[in-house]
Amino acid sequence: MKRWISHLLLLILSVVVFTGCKNAASNQIILEVGDNFQTANDVYPEGTVFLVRSGVHLGKQVRNPKTGNVWIGENGAIMDGLDEVSEAFTGTAVNVTIQGIEIRNYIDNGIFFSGGQNVILRRLTIKDSGSGDGEMHAAIRLNNIENITITDNFITRVTSGILHTDCTGPVLIRDNSGVNIGRNFIQLDKCQGSNIEISYNAMERVGDYLRGEATDVVDWISLYKSFGAPESPIIVKFNRARGHGNDKYGSFIMLGDGGGANQVAMGNVGVNPGQVGIGIAGGQNITVIENTLYSREWEFSNVAFYSANYSEPFPCDHHLVRDNRSFWIKGSIRQQNNIWTDTMCDPVHFEDNYFPDFSLNPDIWFQAGEQFNNRDN
Repeated sequence: MKRWISHLLLLILSVVVFTGCKNAASNQIILEVGDNFQTANDVYPEGTVFLVRSGVHLGKQVRNPKTGNVWIGENGAIMDGLDEVSEAFTGTAVNVTIQGIEIRNYIDNGIFFSGGQNVILRRLTIKDSGSGDGEMHAAIRLNNIENITITDNFITRVTSGILHTDCTGPVLIRDNSGVNIGRNFIQLDKCQGSNIEISYNAMERVGDYLRGEATDVVDWISLYKSFGAPESPIIVKFNRARGHGNDKYGSFIMLGDGGGANQVAMGNVGVNPGQVGIGIAGGQNITVIENTLYSREWEFSNVAFYSANYSEPFPCDHHLVRDNRSFWIKGSIRQQNNIWTDTMCDPVHFEDNYFPDFSLNPDIWFQAGEQFNNRDN
């Protein structure tokens, strides 16, 4: 009896602390500056839509958002962790949507969900967040999630951008942009399934400002031990990268790393994007077609395209590099170095590539941006 009474008193206290109100016209729960987000999540039922008012909401965190909940930010809605809170949203997530909120100053991740399905993250700004070197923490970290949509977000000054581990398709990562994003902008780590796509994302390395002890850019886009389906390969298409860190092994796009299979990189554009442009580091059934790469000479610039067996003991075969263009200066020899293979992933096919293409220059970044942005016109 006493335990029941104590639980009732706790619920009453929570309702008193939470001052959010219901908008009868739109059936939304409105969260004003000062409201307790966690209490709102706990008090209201599954499927609730929370409207986060414009303003700075300090020290807020939502753990285990209820199934079907939607969190929408008004223009100017900011969740600020004050460098005291681990994540803005965390726990498990099922049928959860978060959109239109700026998330800043969180210690470990902007958003970290482990377990769940059907997660949609869109029109978020995530900045000045993340800990470590970016291998385990990110602006958006999703672990063991099935069916992910991440679109139209802006990410800057974090330890890593978008990190998916043990995910299952479908996965859509589209129209996101990032500046100074730490170790990787997008990494799929042990992901698998059909309908996995990384497309129309733009990423830049500018100036000197990085997040704390973050590792500078290694691979902008990395597929590690990830498997598409034979009839539905992982698609990495029409992404842009400009600039690099000082990692002597980094790349624009790394495919087949640690093994993996059924991956396609198509129509991507890179300007001075790393030591390597697009590398196939192992794996099976990897295709690289119609990409455009440019790199001037710098200390670690190496090769535009390669195929090699860097993922033993995993199988490595059926690599196709076709209809690509590049102008790539290797720093150590100050000469063109556009394609290379160690011949260890038989069969490897290099077909109808154009190297070097002397018409290429740094302006391909802008040309591709205009083309990609106007793709629906």
